[in-house]
Amino acid sequence: MPLGADHEELISQLSRRAFLRRACETGLAAAMAIALEAVPAAKAAAPALPDATLQAFADTIIPGRRIARTQSGASVHPQAIAGVDALPGAVESDALALFHHPKVGFDALEPAFLADLQARTLTVAAPAVSFLSLPFSARVRVCLSGLDFSNPSRTLWEAAAAVPFTAFCAAALVPNATAADAVGYAVMGLPGAAPNGYRDFSYGRRLARERTVGGSLPG
Repeated sequence: MPLGADHEELISQLSRRAFLRRACETGLAAAMAIALEAVPAAKAAAPALPDATLQAFADTIIPGRRIARTQSGASVHPQAIAGVDALPGAVESDALALFHHPKVGFDALEPAFLADLQARTLTVAAPAVSFLSLPFSARVRVCLSGLDFSNPSRTLWEAAAAVPFTAFCAAALVPNATAADAVGYAVMGLPGAAPNGYRDFSYGRRLARERTVGGSLPG
């Protein structure tokens, strides 16, 4: 489902080579450590509902359908998902649980990130409005502001954005993930783990007989 030019720009910002290199080469926890070195002093009070706000942020990065429970059965705040896409999104893939996973380390970044997010929210909407209460288009504008290269805290926002991407695209919290138990894999059409291979997969031709006994690799 088309999500508009602003969201395309948001994803474009997150697709830049430097961000992808940090996320892929250093790993998620290392990306958090890099961001921690540049954590700014909090300039605003954190939102009253931090977990719900993190879910709303994750839904802004990878939008999804409205659901009451994630793929693991965890609860979803009723305002968190804007519902601009009919398919599962980052919230359903348990992005919140990954935000709080002890091996990720985002808990150390959360106060500064949420404070900056709330401060930028107030520049997009009327005073006293929370990110959670914003419509999707306004949420996207807040995130574009946070990820702008003029923001000295951009690395912090990149670290936060890496979490929903990892939860959805890498099924980080699902051991030996497959499309049957990881909603991100199902949306992407990725079958997932197969220790013994896929019996119905074939290149459609036999291999060179001079290198194999029967023209194919042993099963």
